[in-house]
Amino acid sequence: MKKKYLIFLFLFLFVATAALVVVGMFFNKTDQEKQNGLTNQYDISSKNTIAYVKYDKGRPQLYLYNKKLSIDTLAVEYKENMIILDPSFSHDGSTLAYITSNKDKETGLESTVHFLDLRTKETRNVFTDSSVITEVEFTPNDSSLFYLGAGTFENYSPITGKRPHNFDVYQYDLVKKSHKKWTKLKQYSIHSLNVAPSGDRVYVQRDDDSDVKSAEDSFQVKQRIFEIPLGHPEKLSVISDPDREVDVFSFTITPNGKELIFQSISNADEGGTFEYELYKYNLDSKEEKQLTHFGEYVGDPVVSSNGKTIYFMLDKNFAKGDPDYHLYKMNIDGKKEEEIPLPK
Repeated sequence: MKKKYLIFLFLFLFVATAALVVVGMFFNKTDQEKQNGLTNQYDISSKNTIAYVKYDKGRPQLYLYNKKLSIDTLAVEYKENMIILDPSFSHDGSTLAYITSNKDKETGLESTVHFLDLRTKETRNVFTDSSVITEVEFTPNDSSLFYLGAGTFENYSPITGKRPHNFDVYQYDLVKKSHKKWTKLKQYSIHSLNVAPSGDRVYVQRDDDSDVKSAEDSFQVKQRIFEIPLGHPEKLSVISDPDREVDVFSFTITPNGKELIFQSISNADEGGTFEYELYKYNLDSKEEKQLTHFGEYVGDPVVSSNGKTIYFMLDKNFAKGDPDYHLYKMNIDGKKEEEIPLPK
C-alpha cells in the first residue's frame, strides 16, 4: 500500500512539474509577444518614403510606405528575440540602413548593421560588432556611416539594472571597410546622432558634465546638444542654449545647418506629469520658439530634405501604459499639424 502511494506521489510530482514547465514556457513566450504596434523608430527619405518599425506579437517588422509612389511593403521581419533600431536613409534615397540586436543583452552583446536596397528590396549585412549600436547616420556623400556604440552592458550602480554604457562616436568607411573611433567620451548615454550637411562635424545629445567635480554637482547636470568637429574631436562644445535650465532631448538639425529642432519639457515648473513638446532654436540669432502644443509627449523630430516639413512622433498614451505612437508632420514654422495614417 505504501509502495503504491509513493508511486502515485512521484507520478503526481512529475506531472505537476511538467505542467509547470509547460506553463512557464507559455508565459515566457507571451512576454516576448507582448510588444505590439508602432514604435518611434522611423525615417523619411529624400523621395518622401517612410521607413518605420512596428511589432507584431513581439516580431520586429520594418515597413516602407509612400502613398504617392504606391509603396506599402513589409521589407523585413525578425524573430521575437530581436529588435530593429534606427532606420536611416542614404542621402540619395536608394539605401536604408538599420540595426538589429538581441532584445536580451545578457544573451550576447552583438549588433549588426544592415543595408536594404530600395530598388531591389534585397538586404545585406554591412558589419557586425560585439557592442550595442543604437544609431547610424550616412555622411553627405553616402560613402561611410557614423554610428553610436556602447562597449559594455553593466550596472550603473548597485540599485540600477544593467544597461549599455561607455558610448562613443564611430565611423565605418564603406569603401575601405574599416572602423574609426572619433571620441573618448565613455558616456552613460548619447543620443540623436546627426551629421552636419558639410560633413566635417557631427552633433549629439548628451549630459553636459564638463563641470562635475563632486557627487552634488552631478545632480545639476543638464542634457544639451554638442558639436564635435572632426578635425579636432576633443574640442567638442555645446551648441544648444548653454543657459537653458530645462533638459534638451531628441533633436535634429535642419538641412541648411542653421536651426535645431529639439524635444524638451514645456511644464517643468508646474509639477505633475511632464509634457514634452518640440522647439526650434536658431544657431545664429540664438532665438527659441515652441513649435507644438499637444500637452502630451512629442518627440523624435525628422526634417524633410527640402527643409520645409518636420515629422515627429506623438505618444497618446504617455505615462499611462504601453506607448501608442502616431506619426505627424507640420510646416517648419510649426503650423498645419497633420497626422500621417500609416497602414496597419
